[in-house]
Amino acid sequence: MVHDDPDVLLVAASILGQQGYSVLEASSGAEALDLLRQRPEIAILFTDIVMPGDVDGFELAHQARLLRPALRIVYTSGYIEKIPWGEKGIGYGPLLPKPWNREQLLAMIGSLLKPSG
Repeated sequence: MVHDDPDVLLVAASILGQQGYSVLEASSGAEALDLLRQRPEIAILFTDIVMPGDVDGFELAHQARLLRPALRIVYTSGYIEKIPWGEKGIGYGPLLPKPWNREQLLAMIGSLLKPSG
């Protein structure tokens, strides 16, 4: 999970952890890329779109796909109307708009981990 708000990280990690998911937390895109390089077992990248610094959620997803082409990606944002969709697009994965609740988060992550076919 990548988010610049430590409270959001705590809530999401707690919800997912209670369901048996192993969650790694990163407070920036650069930190998340380091984790992806070090931890090949990461199955899903759940990232906020709007983050400070040079690596926002879109850039993180792009760089993550260069490292791990099959990585599943979920975006989240509370600023849907301010996102430059036409310029960057989301293309890599679904969007879970904020504010999300426990059930929505678990449904989204669970749907990405279901075997296809």
